[in-house]
Amino acid sequence: MSHRTQTHKQRNPRVEALRLVAIVGIAIFHTFQPWFEAATDGSWAASPLTLVAVGLISLLGAYGNHVFFLISGYYLLPRAASAAGGDRYWTDQARRTVRRALPILATVVVYALIALAVSTWVTPIDRVSLHETSWLVGGLQFIWVYLAIVVATPVMGWVWSRVSRPRAVVAAIVVAVFAVNAYIAFVSPGSDSRGLLEWRKLMSAVSYLAAFLVGACLAEKNLSRPAALLGACGAAALLAEGAAGLTSNTWLLGALSFKSTSLVSFALAVASLSLAVARPAPEAVSRPARLVCAVTPSILGSYVAQSIFTAAWHPAMDALCADALALGGEAALLLVGIVASVVLLAGVFAFDRLVRISVLRALGLA
Repeated sequence: MSHRTQTHKQRNPRVEALRLVAIVGIAIFHTFQPWFEAATDGSWAASPLTLVAVGLISLLGAYGNHVFFLISGYYLLPRAASAAGGDRYWTDQARRTVRRALPILATVVVYALIALAVSTWVTPIDRVSLHETSWLVGGLQFIWVYLAIVVATPVMGWVWSRVSRPRAVVAAIVVAVFAVNAYIAFVSPGSDSRGLLEWRKLMSAVSYLAAFLVGACLAEKNLSRPAALLGACGAAALLAEGAAGLTSNTWLLGALSFKSTSLVSFALAVASLSLAVARPAPEAVSRPARLVCAVTPSILGSYVAQSIFTAAWHPAMDALCADALALGGEAALLLVGIVASVVLLAGVFAFDRLVRISVLRALGLA
């Protein structure tokens, strides 16, 4: 049976584990983002080995986001394409799209209300108010891009079913997208403060769309020898970041993982999903696998919560990392930052399971 014709009613624990790895990577990336920027703009004279470490960490943000879009494309687009010949296609797809969109919107509403309540009655949170929109628009841009792609999936599925060689079309799109991304990263990065609709900014969304389409390609035909491919991509990432860091080439370090347009992160994400789906989901699920599947429903909520509350948790995290650097040096900074990121994420997961998921269940959306 091909990947495209599987029902996917049972969640694949390996795919769920990959989603968990992705959100952990994003959490660590968010913690070290200001340190990476300080290292690459020259305001922090980090050692060569630390430059390699923060360079590798900087790949995690785009890697995690690509993973999420790849997985969504792997499941959603082939389903839509296989149903495109039906008489009630648009009606059925509209119903499915609403069911997928409502939990996303409800998640944003739940955490927006919590943030407003905290900022109004507990302690002020910078930029969180009814008079500003940046915390809900720019701060959640990944969520809005994901929602837009989910809404557009029925159209993409209809087109996919009518293209004779969709994988060839996707391959051309990917080559074009990352050629433009390479131009941005290595030639014309633009200013640090880019508007939401600035073309370089929009390339992040286009890159995620490319990942979504590639996920659908993997559902039709997976890559051969995915373990070897993942090892090769990991070695290439280590070699590239190592060369830049050990030579203290901060310009190259920044270009290799520029924003969300990193080819290295994309390749690692594709290889990771290819390995995760190389075998069908096991019929007998182990206890660790059940635990992973029980935790992953909080991924969406944790992403939204960490984004909305960035102004609340990031200053405390920065101070903790700065203290670790002052007391124990760069190794302590890396260790404390990574551990604190995981602990914070675990706390957000627990809160999300108690609050947001309970609300969605009460509304019939979970």
